[in-house]
Amino acid sequence: MKAEVSAAIEELKRQFTASSVAAREDGQGGAYVVIDTLSLGSRYRPEHTWMGFQIPAQYPYADIYPVFIGAESSRTDGGQFSAPVTPGHQFEGRAAIQVSRRSAAAAQGTQSATAKVLKILDFLDRLP
Repeated sequence: MKAEVSAAIEELKRQFTASSVAAREDGQGGAYVVIDTLSLGSRYRPEHTWMGFQIPAQYPYADIYPVFIGAESSRTDGGQFSAPVTPGHQFEGRAAIQVSRRSAAAAQGTQSATAKVLKILDFLDRLP
């Protein structure tokens, strides 16, 4: 695993101290990461779920995309997910909902893995 990827995983562990952060090397210098017990907020049931993604070997100059959350997640208002949030996926052997949010900042190496996770959580919080 490349040093930048390893540093990103350590940063995630420092940011999300109430969660478990697990990483598995992808064999190309990157890693598959699962953060357990993240809060999606009161707009979702269950309120807590996991989030997973691959940090590519080209990090920080490549986007972390897509991101997945637990398939058990649903909206408390009864609304259905639609693009860019789509059910019916798998990540690391887990049933998942894919959250497709690209970040242009990644091309310049200006977005961290932690910032990406926080942006996804903010996006889900603001989802109409």
